[in-house]
Formats: sequence, C-alpha cells, structure tokens
Amino acid sequence: MIKLTESPRDAWQGLPYVIAPEKRAAYINALLKVGFDVIDFGSFVSPKAVPQMAGQDEVLRLVDKTGSRSKLMAIVGNMRGGRDAVAQPKVDLLGFPYSISETFLQKNINTGFAGAKETIGGLLSLCNDHGRELRIFMSMAYGNPYGEKWSMDLLKKHIEMLAGKGLSTITLADTTGMATATQIGEVYTALIEHFPGFEFGLHIHTRPGEWEAKLNAAWDAGCRWFEGVINGIGGCPMTGYELVGNLNTLNLIGFLLKKNQPLNLIPEKLEKVSGIVYVRG
Repeated sequence: MIKLTESPRDAWQGLPYVIAPEKRAAYINALLKVGFDVIDFGSFVSPKAVPQMAGQDEVLRLVDKTGSRSKLMAIVGNMRGGRDAVAQPKVDLLGFPYSISETFLQKNINTGFAGAKETIGGLLSLCNDHGRELRIFMSMAYGNPYGEKWSMDLLKKHIEMLAGKGLSTITLADTTGMATATQIGEVYTALIEHFPGFEFGLHIHTRPGEWEAKLNAAWDAGCRWFEGVINGIGGCPMTGYELVGNLNTLNLIGFLLKKNQPLNLIPEKLEKVSGIVYVRG
C-alpha cells in the first residue's frame, strides 16, 4: 500500500522570510482536505535557530482536523521540543532527525551520537505516556559529505540500535542531494532484506532531471512510502551546503499514477492547494 507524506515544514524552513502563523495554518488546513497520510507541518525548535518555525502554538490553534484522515507530524530535536509537541492534542506523530553523520547531528540539533540516543529514549517514553508515535529521520542515509566513514554495514548498525529501542518506522533521507539512483536502490534493497517488517520511507532532495531515476530505483527495490513537497521547494538550511529542492509531490503523484497505483487523494483539492503561493508575513 502506498503511503504519502506532504512536508510543508521542509519547504518553509528554507525560505529567506517568515510566513505568518495564520497563513501557515490556512495552508495546512487546505492540505488536510487532500488525503495525504501524514502532513509534516512544522517543528518545535528555538525560533532563534529556525525563525520560520516560530509560533507553532498559534498555528495549531487555527488548524482544523475535522473530517481529515491525515495525521500531523512535528519534528523535534530535543526533549523540550518533545514536551511542547505532546502537549498539543492535534499532533499525532513526532519525528526525530537522527543521522549516520555525527557532524550533521552537531550542525542540525547540536548533539552527538550519545546525546541523540539519549533523546530518542526520552522521546519514546514521552510518546508512550501520551499516546503518540515516534518516527526517525535517518539523514545521510546514502553517503556522507563531511569526510566521515560511511558504509552499508555502518548504516545497518545504526538501524539495529534503533530497532533495539523498538523503532521500525524510519525515513531514509538524502539531505544534501548527493545520492545517485544506484545508491538509493542499493540501500533500499539491502535494508528491506535485512530488516523484514520495517517501514522505510523515502525523503530526497533532488535536482531537476534526477528525481525520476531516483524514484524508480527506490520503487524497484520495494519502497512504498514517499515524502515530498508540492512544487518542490525547500531543503535543509543546517547542512552547510547549498539548498537542494525537495522531491516535487506533483511529480511523485504522476510517477505513481503511471505505475497504476490507486491513491486516496482528492484531485480537485490537490489542484487547489498546488496553486497557493507562500507569502511573506
């Protein structure tokens, strides 16, 4: 079964300006009518670090989930963010940005492997206590741009650590857009074989002309959970590298329709939301 995550959060965090909470809420409300499985709507982080994510309490106050099947996911990088997220009744899922790269962990959430593992344990307890689910984003899943060691065995070792904590839903992220289609295919083939019963999602930042080959590689290897951003903007501002846009959800949907996959989306609602332009302030 195909699962789709739409990630306005990953679009907004890379903008050079801040969108007002009421405008973000209006956009999320429009997305909630489309039929996505998950909407990665925002993150609970310091507004000094990511000013585009400020005002999440106001955003959620204005969000209306009535009649929507979509779940809302918030990204958190520490326990304070986790406590803020579970205090919001409209938040269904917490996402934690882990990485095979300790350099990126320091850049992104100001901690190393030991601190990240401790935070994951704390977030799992929070989620269990508050009836939420924790998902892991594995950044640098296809290689390492910082000169650190990378191998399939090392990737498996990190996932085995997560499995030991009871986690089995992991998004494999190409944060800098460095992965080739071949690398993506090899990673999914190896991990799906090694971790039966796990759910591995695809979150890629990709340049025009490269996305289809990468999608094909993940599809052929067995991936069925995909994440994108309508119109493909955004990226991660924490990498130290130039922003590379997200996988365009409209391209993704076209790809899946060519594969004759039934999608639980409402076309007219998708068309409406795809025409909305992000506006400053």
